[in-house]
Amino acid sequence: MALGGAASKRCKKNCSSPRQSVLLMAQNSKQPAYPSVGVLPPHDVPFDPLEVYKFEAEYIDEVLQNLNFSMDRMQWYREAELMHGRVAMLATSTVLLRDTLLPDLPRSLLDSNSVLQFLQMMICLEAYRGWRMFSNRLEISGDLGLGSWQANDPNSSELVDGRYKEMENGRVAMLASVGLLAQYWFTGQELGLMPDQINQVTAAFGASPLIGIAAVGSALSLLGVQTDEASQLTYTIGSATLSQMNMVNTLLSCAAGGLAIDGVRRISSSTPNNSIASKTINLFKLKFGVQDPCVPLPSGVVSGQLPQRLELSEAQLEQFEEDGVIMIKGGMKAWVDYLQAITDHQIENPHVWSLVGRMSGMYDYIQRNMWMTNDGFRDFLYYSPLGHILAQVGRSEDIRVSTDMLLVNPNKGFGWHQDNQNGPIDFPDALRWWVAMDRCGHQDFGAPEYIYGSHKNKSVSDEAVFVNLEDGDLSNFTKRSKFVPEPGDLIIWDARTIHRIVAPPGQSWAEGMKRRALGGTAAKSGAVYLDKGGASAISDLAGHDLQGGQPLGGPYFPRIYPSRVESEENIRVKRAIVDRDPGKMAKLAKTLVGNASKYVSFTKVVGDRRN
Repeated sequence: MALGGAASKRCKKNCSSPRQSVLLMAQNSKQPAYPSVGVLPPHDVPFDPLEVYKFEAEYIDEVLQNLNFSMDRMQWYREAELMHGRVAMLATSTVLLRDTLLPDLPRSLLDSNSVLQFLQMMICLEAYRGWRMFSNRLEISGDLGLGSWQANDPNSSELVDGRYKEMENGRVAMLASVGLLAQYWFTGQELGLMPDQINQVTAAFGASPLIGIAAVGSALSLLGVQTDEASQLTYTIGSATLSQMNMVNTLLSCAAGGLAIDGVRRISSSTPNNSIASKTINLFKLKFGVQDPCVPLPSGVVSGQLPQRLELSEAQLEQFEEDGVIMIKGGMKAWVDYLQAITDHQIENPHVWSLVGRMSGMYDYIQRNMWMTNDGFRDFLYYSPLGHILAQVGRSEDIRVSTDMLLVNPNKGFGWHQDNQNGPIDFPDALRWWVAMDRCGHQDFGAPEYIYGSHKNKSVSDEAVFVNLEDGDLSNFTKRSKFVPEPGDLIIWDARTIHRIVAPPGQSWAEGMKRRALGGTAAKSGAVYLDKGGASAISDLAGHDLQGGQPLGGPYFPRIYPSRVESEENIRVKRAIVDRDPGKMAKLAKTLVGNASKYVSFTKVVGDRRN
């Protein structure tokens, strides 16, 4: 059951029914009445036997504040209750109709070839709905933006009365659906009990069969027990196409999709339509699989050629080894127009995997392993002089791709940290790189800032991400970079070099401003695969089968210098790369949830502007 907000004390004495109390609060308040819809006077405290509210106050609120988010959690609870209630009403109505008036209704809305696609669609829609709740707290919970209930007046009696009815019916439907599930699990049928089945239930649970069924239902919900029909969900990984549906399936699926969209139009309209943030979150433009921006290669570059070369001086190499970082002015200047074009194309056509990072709000667009899903970024790694430059700086015979990332407009910034999410390789095998597509740093934000020589520290462990400059021997390193990168400048640094990104004022980029950059990690010759596990696995979710200690190689970590490996390149040409493995993603999610308390420190340095 959802949590209720506190009722207005003045309604205790003056209201004869819960619905009348809510109507009176709506009439006497200038604020929307939705937080009070469904609250049952005279109670002043939420119904919260599991103390969810207390847990969120102590933990989740702290995380949200550290990320500079603010939200009305009662609105969030109301949203969750409404959506679950609506699904429960659809479910119970379908069961009742199917077993009474309409026995020909299908018993399975999705066959085994379509569930994965349906789940992917629902995940995207639900994530976007969650973002809406963060972005605009003035919206009425559960509003679909369809203009019903005269939503322009949030305090109208018609709106409040309708929402009250929906809330109460949804609560009854949730209870009913749990009962139906429990009964089906125990008896094999949703409705009705035969006399012998009643005797079985009574014998199993004593004189209180209803309590027993409720207990079974709770266990079913908590343990995820599935019926034979539902078990087909486990056999759908890797399915490729949506199955054909009959008319009833189509109508019911459209209804579920309408519920999940949940007012996209209304909240998305609160952001300017031409802003980068609004473009990258547009669900109607989401792309799947491999994208081809169809942008011509820079002048003089021919598809299939060897990587370009750019010679560095010995003084530059020694500077890198001493400072742990170097900026090579104009290193990628010939590729700026190309990178800008393919990046703008990516923003206009956001990939589904960008949603995970985009929902955090830390960047207007962020996506890892671009070379796997976009031919334009693949060609940049193949043909640009990046590989040759990295080989010189790392004094390495060859260079392989560990991971890359497109980073557009950092909103939150990052405090002082070292890079340990370099993909599945150890620090000595890693070289970090970053290419600027726009001028940044001249206003003291947007460009990476490094502490020279800090890669030589002895106090920061390999497992650490964020650091305190007063700890250990870090205070011995006082000299900082003040880079003002121009388009085409290339920054390379040791993965242990301490650095940060300072956020713009207000932690958002003004309309028309861009800070586009492409970064990543290269693996030096001799690198071996290191299964880091934990949160670091976020940079190692592709479908390879390498094991710890094996040489790093193959199509998922392709060689880009001094030449490419034909067999590795052919796999990518055939678009046979599995960029996100479902099993690895599930394992990562389980790890993150199981260790949530360990990641509060991460949120405390996001957006950090301290010296």
